[in-house]
Amino acid sequence: MGIVALVARVAIGVLLVLAGAIKLHDGAGSTASAIAAYRLLSPAVIAPLGIALPFVELVLGAYLVAGFQTRAAATIAALQFVVFAAAVGSLVVRNIPADCGCFGSALPTAPSWGHVAADLGLALLAFGVARAGSGRFSVDRLLGDGFEGTERCARVL
Repeated sequence: MGIVALVARVAIGVLLVLAGAIKLHDGAGSTASAIAAYRLLSPAVIAPLGIALPFVELVLGAYLVAGFQTRAAATIAALQFVVFAAAVGSLVVRNIPADCGCFGSALPTAPSWGHVAADLGLALLAFGVARAGSGRFSVDRLLGDGFEGTERCARVL
């Protein structure tokens, strides 16, 4: 993996860690309120998602920064960015001026097509990381390239 893919992997990872940490600091109630403002999900789903989302972002981000299970983590992150883009796009189309909640209370952001484009750009970047793999500076490399290395380890055992 080249330097561009390494920088992309770490940048996306840091972005997710920051977003998750801010949401965790704000609390599950604040995150759930931001999710509820989208008016897309059932109230039964919103509270558990408000609890889980910060941890999902923290784990995905940490995995990407470390280069652990890189292809899986990058693919999940890319799918998450696509979902975020669709949700923010729905706010724009429905003219709902809710804060996107991406960075919790630290960075209030109104929905816009530029925000949708940024999320889709991050999704493309994350898919590129998934395609490129973990690279030289990663835990995957130490373990034998992630899922492929798992097979190699199993043969050794």
